[in-house]
Amino acid sequence: MKKILLLLSASLLCLTQVDAQISVARTAPLNSTVTITGRVLNGSELGSIRYIGDSTAAMAAYGSNLSSVLRGDSITVTGTLTEYYGLFEIQPVTSFTVHSNVGTPTALIISPSQISEAYEGELVQFDNASFSAGGGTFAGNSNYTVTSNSQTFTVRVGNGSPLVGTLIPTGIISLRGIMSQFCPPIGSSGCTTGYQLLPRDLNDIIAANGISVTTQLMASNLSTSGFQIDWSSNITPTASFIKYGLTKSLELGVLQGSFNGTANTAILTGLTAGTIYYAQAFSVNGNDTAYSGVRVFGTVSNSSGDIKVYFNRSVDTLQANSPTNHATTLANLTDDTLIAYFNRAKYTIDFTIYNFDNNNISNISAALNAAYNRGVKIRGIYDGAAGNPGMNNLNAAIGKIASPTSSTYGIMHNKFVIIDANSSNANDCILWTGSANWTDNQINTDNQNVIIFQDQTLCRSYELEFEEMFGDTGLLPNASAAKFGPDKTDNTAHEFMIGGKRVEQYFSPTDGVNSQIIKAINTANSDLEVEIMVMTRNDLAYAISNKSQAGVNCYYLTNDSTSNLTTWPIIRNALGAKAKDYNQGGILHSKYLIVDASNAASDPLVLTGSHNWSNGADQKNDENTVVVHDANIANKYYQEFVKRFNLNGGLVLSTGNFLVNDLAMQVYPNPTNGVFELRFKSDETINSMIQLFDITGKEVYVEKMTAKNGTNLLQINVGEFAKGMYMLKLSSGNASTMQKIIID
Repeated sequence: MKKILLLLSASLLCLTQVDAQISVARTAPLNSTVTITGRVLNGSELGSIRYIGDSTAAMAAYGSNLSSVLRGDSITVTGTLTEYYGLFEIQPVTSFTVHSNVGTPTALIISPSQISEAYEGELVQFDNASFSAGGGTFAGNSNYTVTSNSQTFTVRVGNGSPLVGTLIPTGIISLRGIMSQFCPPIGSSGCTTGYQLLPRDLNDIIAANGISVTTQLMASNLSTSGFQIDWSSNITPTASFIKYGLTKSLELGVLQGSFNGTANTAILTGLTAGTIYYAQAFSVNGNDTAYSGVRVFGTVSNSSGDIKVYFNRSVDTLQANSPTNHATTLANLTDDTLIAYFNRAKYTIDFTIYNFDNNNISNISAALNAAYNRGVKIRGIYDGAAGNPGMNNLNAAIGKIASPTSSTYGIMHNKFVIIDANSSNANDCILWTGSANWTDNQINTDNQNVIIFQDQTLCRSYELEFEEMFGDTGLLPNASAAKFGPDKTDNTAHEFMIGGKRVEQYFSPTDGVNSQIIKAINTANSDLEVEIMVMTRNDLAYAISNKSQAGVNCYYLTNDSTSNLTTWPIIRNALGAKAKDYNQGGILHSKYLIVDASNAASDPLVLTGSHNWSNGADQKNDENTVVVHDANIANKYYQEFVKRFNLNGGLVLSTGNFLVNDLAMQVYPNPTNGVFELRFKSDETINSMIQLFDITGKEVYVEKMTAKNGTNLLQINVGEFAKGMYMLKLSSGNASTMQKIIID
């Protein structure tokens, strides 16, 4: 017993020494070796850094060797004391010992006026707090302004944070987190600014009243006359409601919803097709009411829903999933196609472009001027630092605005055109987007894709984004009201039903596009193809790597791996020869991914637009992104990808089974003079059909028959057809197969 007491006394003595240790370590000279002992205040949610505190102070320790250290661990760390952008930290960590897990301490409740070096690294809490961006969605690597007791402070959400993609609270809350510091320029010793709170997860956001809205409003069951809105609350409400309108004033009234536990639902009916609506949810529990932010939604339009896809380089149509779904190449014709759309515009053209030059391409400026002269109302937005001589060739009366060129912004990198968004004819509206700028190299040399939607709802949602940057709903811009980059808000609809296809739309930097890319990657079950100019974000690389390790057939083509210093090793190690550099001249300027092109039952999709996979695109630039959930659109992009990848020394080991291929079809002879035998097997007596398509996808021959159980033999004579390549398709019940036929 006496021995135990002696050991206890020694332990207490050690603890006393530890209690003074971190505050002392913080006063040591930079680059000296220090040892601290304390409790770990965070885990992997903040990345490779661990904040360690005792009763006197706290300090950061940074290093990948701490990845296994958990929140609440009692730890001793030894390393070099450094200062990174004003933050004291131990880096590198030369050794550490985890003693046990003792749990994290209670947060210190402070006010914004108390933020100082004394609280750097500490777990703190602010009460009576509210986000200025309440109702939006947390994005990675983003800062948010929070007010507490009429004073403001900054919250920082990192890439890997569990908060990314979740709802930014709208009401009064208490907010916990680590008080960190980021105060450039590097080496700014003694900096007293740049403090930022780092919430660790959703548990650090504490509702001040009994009920709160915990998820973003989501639309489903879209139709021409309404849609369903769903949201969640932290506890079961006693009532749920939606307030909605054609403006942010929500002037159309309040609709009572329903709830099942914490799941809340409201169904809006009697709405107008192709129209943008604003909605706000609120859930009630007793005397407490929790509000969501105001969100934007759209009804299904009466437009055709036609979606066209074009590429400016060759494609592999042998990968087509049907003879009528060949991808289309516009070799040196993208500019002429765009001009053709301008020539058809009746009322309005709104366009955004990063770089615009008429040199060695068809004169786009002249087409816009001609449209203006015949009465079309035209507005333009362009990047303020990219030159854009094509803008100077426009009629001076056309309203146009350049993006700011200060260090606060990135670039205006959008490339979209909205035509006749508000025409009374829903089929007049066109949304043109993709990867191409309007320059000689971009149109004629660099690898690009274009996607065009005939859908009024999508056009009108894009118009909201356009007018936020334009600063006005009229024909002339308002520079004082114009918002670019980080100054913008999440002000557009995100869910659409276009021609029976689900389509999503997002803008940077407000809509968390990086999270949407990861979300799309994570849906892959069979195959994943990525064609991207640049990818500098490790989280995207690891998302692809994880899918490859899970057995998904992944391929990756990038413009230049040397520009992707941290991501290329991750991709190359995971994919091996399935990862390639582009080497076919010009720039691989496309930015798209394809999910499950070979698996029609697994929600095939394409994500594309102007957005490069970089920090700048996600956090500072103006960018646009669309996600199309459709097997045929995914297959068209797949045709382009296979051609690009194989030309760059790769080999896409596709099963080729876009069509069911279990009929054991044989054709002899092939090539043929037009007379050949078709042999196939059937397991039953069943109605069958033989079709022949020319290279344009036009059906030129069809024969219906009843296949017998066993081997079937037919002689087909198409000798009157022109010489060339044809596709022969055999359909038998639910099975079908195709084969190339050469008539010579």
